[in-house]
Amino acid sequence: MRIITSSNGKSLDDLAHLESQVNKKIHGGEEGTDVAYWESLLGHLHVHMAKARIRQRHGQMLQFKLKKIKEEQMWETDKHEHKIGLAGKQTGAEGLLKSEGLSASGSKARCDLSLVLDELEAADEEIQEQKWRLLSEEEMEVITLEIYERGRYSPTYGDEKQAMPGIEILDEADDRRKREAMIRDADRNAEASSSGTALTAKEREMEAIARKGMDKDEASFAVEAPLEAQTFLWSEKYRPRKPRYFNRVHTGFEWNKYNQTHYDMDNPPPKIVQGYRFNIFYPDLLDVTQTPTFTVTPCDDPDFAVLRFHAGPPYEDIAFKCVNREWEISHKHGYKCQFANGIFQLWFFFKRYRYRR
Repeated sequence: MRIITSSNGKSLDDLAHLESQVNKKIHGGEEGTDVAYWESLLGHLHVHMAKARIRQRHGQMLQFKLKKIKEEQMWETDKHEHKIGLAGKQTGAEGLLKSEGLSASGSKARCDLSLVLDELEAADEEIQEQKWRLLSEEEMEVITLEIYERGRYSPTYGDEKQAMPGIEILDEADDRRKREAMIRDADRNAEASSSGTALTAKEREMEAIARKGMDKDEASFAVEAPLEAQTFLWSEKYRPRKPRYFNRVHTGFEWNKYNQTHYDMDNPPPKIVQGYRFNIFYPDLLDVTQTPTFTVTPCDDPDFAVLRFHAGPPYEDIAFKCVNREWEISHKHGYKCQFANGIFQLWFFFKRYRYRR
């Protein structure tokens, strides 16, 4: 183990060179080479190399720390000399100012603060952090107030060229005009809706879409459920109103075992509700990116449930009382839930259960 003993105090490069020699000895295949010995030696050498890396890293950290201490001492010295120079200038200027009956201490201090702030803004982050740590509480308070007076902590405008692709930059005045026009249109439509007048042109188009495909097994459905008094944060800005709608209920025969026994095609059983197609109109919805939602809650009668629709301003919530059965939520069975062209459509059919003996 003389090699290991002699490796104490060697640099990492020397140990790496020694490692390459040992590896050559192991893989050289010379006759009489004790491979086990050299492998054991290589393991000890790796330990010495790890210690050398730690010593090297420790030395680098010490050098970095020493450099930071020197920089802080230089900054402290410069700050002290700067204070002495300012005190001398202020003493010399006080006599002149007193003789003239003036005091320029406020403007002088503001000028000095501006110089200090300019130096801080020009330095990189690491030096800024060092300089901030060296400031006293009084200096920190004065400089912070000066920064507040300068910028009021308001965000600065970015460069339009640096905007991400796909982001639309709006003109503030133009956007305000469009928003005010939307509010006026919504208020006019709200007045027409509350006065019970005919549908608007846009609502007539929506109703035509909702009626499309209606057959003899469907009928219009307008059984609204009463809701509690609604209050909205936006009610002072926009006039809340109930949305228009055109709903369809699908009915049909259910040929279960009992009905097959007691009824036939000439004397059919009574029709039952097999599904619904809700079409709620939101032509003046202000935020079209927010899709309306619905919730189903039970009511006093277990055979029925309350289906509630919610959107944003200027529309109130609206609810309907419908049959309480399990839904088919597969698209191949007619389920649809979408919001397009100002119409929120919720279409579903009930599951059909087949009993076998």
